[in-house]
Amino acid sequence: MGVTNSIQALLANFAKLVALRSSWDFTCGDCERSNRCGLPPSKTCIVRADQIARGDWKAKRRAKIVIGW
Repeated sequence: MGVTNSIQALLANFAKLVALRSSWDFTCGDCERSNRCGLPPSKTCIVRADQIARGDWKAKRRAKIVIGW
């Protein structure tokens, strides 16, 4: 049973990777303030622009895939 769950988790993570591969643009879910923001998505968001300029949101997204959040 443990092997089956491991395989299922591995395939689920792979499916997430494939799904995210098609949308590598920054989304509000990638924002470090997404849990407490409450604002509607906007292209003029200052926090969004700052995170895109830093470029660390891509590494955080990859970490979420590996961890399985």
